[in-house]
Amino acid sequence: MNAKTFLTIAAVVAVLFGLAFVLAPTPASSVYGIPADPHTALALQFFGSVLIGIAIVNWFARDFGVWEAIRGVLIANAVGDAVGGGINLLGTFQGLLNGMAWTSTIVYAALLIGSLYCLSNGEAVSAITAKPAR
Repeated sequence: MNAKTFLTIAAVVAVLFGLAFVLAPTPASSVYGIPADPHTALALQFFGSVLIGIAIVNWFARDFGVWEAIRGVLIANAVGDAVGGGINLLGTFQGLLNGMAWTSTIVYAALLIGSLYCLSNGEAVSAITAKPAR
């Protein structure tokens, strides 16, 4: 898999989760056993808005013509997925989330592995195509 394909997948995953948390925070939280209250719903909507922003960055990063820019996005994704996955595990082990939280752990882990894979392969398989200077 090249970086362009991975960033496309990451963008789609982020926008789907983001839209779910922005448009339907209470049903989305109930899947994970999170109690429904207005404060939690608002926090989830903020979280969803950030996911949508990440999705847009990933979507546009697919077409970056400079490896250093793609590398920066991949590093940011890796850090975000590692931290998010850690928080998810912490909440699961503390009993704050139900068993469905393991699905989120899998998503975080898969995205982290994808970012690290693309970073480890570097520019050679990033699918960068030379773009003429303007």
